[in-house]
Amino acid sequence: MKTFESRVNEGIPSIAVFMHAGSQDATEIKRLADELRAKYGERINIMRVDASFDHRLKKQYDIKAYPTWILFKKGEELMRETGHKTFTQLSDMVERAF
Repeated sequence: MKTFESRVNEGIPSIAVFMHAGSQDATEIKRLADELRAKYGERINIMRVDASFDHRLKKQYDIKAYPTWILFKKGEELMRETGHKTFTQLSDMVERAF
């Protein structure tokens, strides 16, 4: 299994969503992640991070609200959005990395 850091540093864009797995948002976030996977396939990494368990990443990326969406390319944070997003908003975010 690849680590978070190795996936973020790959040449393809990565989008990470920091969330709480037991939250009401979890089902919607999973659905959005599945839709992004269907649209972009292997052209993008999509990672869901349960911030209630991964305190190191939560601190490293200064996560203060949930959900927080971060777009990376080659290890660099390109943009960050907080709160509920639509599939179109997330697709627009991802397109900025291509």
